[in-house]
Amino acid sequence: MYGQAAQEIHHMLNKLKKIIKQIRFKRELQIMDDVYYLTGQSCFSLFPPSFYHTHTPEEIERITQEELAKIMEIIEQMDSTDEH
Repeated sequence: MYGQAAQEIHHMLNKLKKIIKQIRFKRELQIMDDVYYLTGQSCFSLFPPSFYHTHTPEEIERITQEELAKIMEIIEQMDSTDEH
């Protein structure tokens, strides 16, 4: 009986450690992004640092291409309105 209670407590503590680790990681990402925006670095890249830490290289490439396509579409629309 004591062994089972100890295992349950151990299991709960491990869950708590994981939750704390996730909270700390999210907070570190937030601080990273805050510094990024406060120092004016946002004009040099499409996404904040946290984006690169939370997405796979494949996702980053796909989303980057999607965003660049949107930007190109806006530029083309601006060019076509200038011609009229």
